[in-house]
Amino acid sequence: MNKSSLAFLVVLPLLFLGGCWSSVEINDRAFVRMMVLDKSEEGIELTLSLPLPSRLIPGQSGGTGNQNGKPYTFVTRTGRTIGEAFRLIQSDLSRKITFGQTSAVVIGSNLAKEGILPILEFIAREPRFHINSNLFVIQGKAIDITRAPTILERFPTEILLNYMKEAIIVKTNTNDALMATHYGGDMILPLLKMERKSIPSEKGENLWLQTAGGAFFKQGRLAGLLDIHQMRGALWILGQLDTAVITVKSEKANRYVNYMVKRLNTRIEPVVHGDQIAVVIRTKATASLISSDAEVDPLDPHEQKRMEKKLKAKVNEGIMQAIELARKADSDAYQISSHLDWTHPKLWKEKAPRWREIYRNQIKFFPQAEISIKRVGAIKQPVRIHSMETEGDK
Repeated sequence: MNKSSLAFLVVLPLLFLGGCWSSVEINDRAFVRMMVLDKSEEGIELTLSLPLPSRLIPGQSGGTGNQNGKPYTFVTRTGRTIGEAFRLIQSDLSRKITFGQTSAVVIGSNLAKEGILPILEFIAREPRFHINSNLFVIQGKAIDITRAPTILERFPTEILLNYMKEAIIVKTNTNDALMATHYGGDMILPLLKMERKSIPSEKGENLWLQTAGGAFFKQGRLAGLLDIHQMRGALWILGQLDTAVITVKSEKANRYVNYMVKRLNTRIEPVVHGDQIAVVIRTKATASLISSDAEVDPLDPHEQKRMEKKLKAKVNEGIMQAIELARKADSDAYQISSHLDWTHPKLWKEKAPRWREIYRNQIKFFPQAEISIKRVGAIKQPVRIHSMETEGDK
């Protein structure tokens, strides 16, 4: 074989390499950080939150250093479907939209009442959309979130992500919602609201973004709400609570004692006895004393046992309240059906056609909290003012 033939055989495989002919350069992309959806007269109002590369800090995000104005913008269009509104937005942008960095989807309450299945359909079919993107419901119109001031964070999306990070509200991502569709489409989503407030660092009144509790869904439609206090029981059930402050009353001193509860672990266990299905919710956590108005010895074993009993009772009460609110909304928001399917698959197939009736009227719930007090702080006795008078001075 001569040298020319050998060279041809070496070069020939390179002709079949396609390279990156279909790729889009990063400088030609518009990255969506947050997707906002509302009901409109035409059908859907879609708003996308996009960072502005020309206003990002140079050296950190590749910007040019122009700091005039916010480092993000919102683009809104309406259409009969999400896909149609999306195409209208894309036609107005000079860059190709990508959902690779989308971390939040905010849904207006009016649209949530009609159902979120079209939203899940769009997300599931978009290959670049992360299934761990978080879902939110907001009271009123979702587009109001675009008016929220970004004082502590640079982007509105970071406010929502920090709510999740601090376990302030329930965490439900698109994967959880898609999984819930296999068991009737019942779920719980975090609830937000916009409230007009005066902010010391800002002029006049501003719409302030804040948490409002949770939203129950039945068959993919908004069916009921629970407030910020009732939501704590839901966090216990889902095992998403990081820390919580629980206040109990000391019977011995008739004053209040505050404990920080953490290291939470929750298990949902369906138990079958004949035709009766019971659900045991086992919760374990540790508690630390953070403050006390009661002049009692926190190391007294009898007092400690009494406090542990009160802590358990409060947690069990909160769990039952969250369960009853979900049943009132006729929503299996905590996915008891999936737990029954995992542990008793044959029984689940038998009960599935009548599951809503069984869940609503027949299932009995038994919360069993186990909380142990491990720490009482750096001091052993309560802080009190000691009199400087002596018997001789009286």
